[in-house]
Amino acid sequence: MNADKREKCSVRQGFRSTLLISIVGFLVSFGFSLLTPVLPLYALTFGIDLAMVGILVASIGITKVVLDIPAGVVSDRVGTKRFMILGLLLVAISAIIAALARDYMMLLIGLIIQGAGSAVYFTSSYLAVSRLCPISKRGRHLGLFVSLQFLGSTSGPLVGGLFGQSFGLGTPFFIYALLAAVSLIMVHLGIKGTQVEGVGGNIDIRQLVVAFRDRTLAAINIGLLSISVVRIGLIATILPIFAARNLNISPAEFGAVLTAFSFANFLTLLPAGVFSDRLGRRPFMFASLMITGILVLLLSLANDVIIFSIIMIAMGAALGLTGPIGAWVSDISSPARLGASMGLFRTMGDVGSFIGPIVLTAFLPTGEEGIGSTPFILAGVLAIAASLILIRARDPAAEKAKHRKDSGKKP
Repeated sequence: MNADKREKCSVRQGFRSTLLISIVGFLVSFGFSLLTPVLPLYALTFGIDLAMVGILVASIGITKVVLDIPAGVVSDRVGTKRFMILGLLLVAISAIIAALARDYMMLLIGLIIQGAGSAVYFTSSYLAVSRLCPISKRGRHLGLFVSLQFLGSTSGPLVGGLFGQSFGLGTPFFIYALLAAVSLIMVHLGIKGTQVEGVGGNIDIRQLVVAFRDRTLAAINIGLLSISVVRIGLIATILPIFAARNLNISPAEFGAVLTAFSFANFLTLLPAGVFSDRLGRRPFMFASLMITGILVLLLSLANDVIIFSIIMIAMGAALGLTGPIGAWVSDISSPARLGASMGLFRTMGDVGSFIGPIVLTAFLPTGEEGIGSTPFILAGVLAIAASLILIRARDPAAEKAKHRKDSGKKP
């Protein structure tokens, strides 16, 4: 469907649809995060070793990396709403397969399908939100979407652990399937396909080449990759070991610190999106990456739980400033190549999530001694370098804000 034939919706309708998609994003992210504390234990019940558990977890990320770009491009051909529903259907099916798994291979197949469904749903939902809102409000719409998605991903592990412990390790998978099914019904009934469709629809190599060559998009994607390395490679992988070995922090205490980190992150995500519509995207992304990089370097010097907690809370607030990053991709992409650009954007985030833990854990000591500063230096320098690359990136939102300001000064 051509963009000029897409049904226009009012500001209220657009926000209502964005809110619905954001709630679905919360439910899907919450459902997946239910699996975090039980997946390794569930996999071990099939008599496999720890290395095979790592392959299970990596299979989800690899599937996303492979499918993110095709999902973004093909979405327009299939229909964005239909693609969102397809993604949710795959997630529901995958969760049931995993819950009923009788061996390692069946569980692996379920998780691969889960990665495919996640890639299809989240890439197409990014596109849907980008098309529902006026350009002048894109930051706040995508900020809401990212905020609820992140809130879901951080609020599920405790619930998943409790259900897995009380009712069996497969129970969180059934809950995940139920949440995906409810989400599918919400999208089917609550979203008009004519309001979220776009142009394109062919896997055009030229679109991908243009996306790869766009310097601003490249700078944004490098920034996203560095954020993923910090979030998944450092915070989710290195810090639990650092807290235990270097600071003698218990798992419960570390969980409390992560809760404070997540709360600070949530508080700044949505406001960053709102103000980026008025001031531009680049100031928030630059500040986020630069401050995060400095805080990561300081984190390696933390020698007690108070200092560690303060730095972590500050880092949560700093990372929340990345709320406008998806809106920035939409700003610089023409309607015809928005799918390719958004697919590439999602891919780079998943690449960072995949390589971050591998690279940073390569510098962990083999014994039981404390963690050195090398993983922190690598992650911190990467974030700072990514912030510097953004300095010369185009910022259409800032240009339009300046134009509106200058127009208001004319007599």
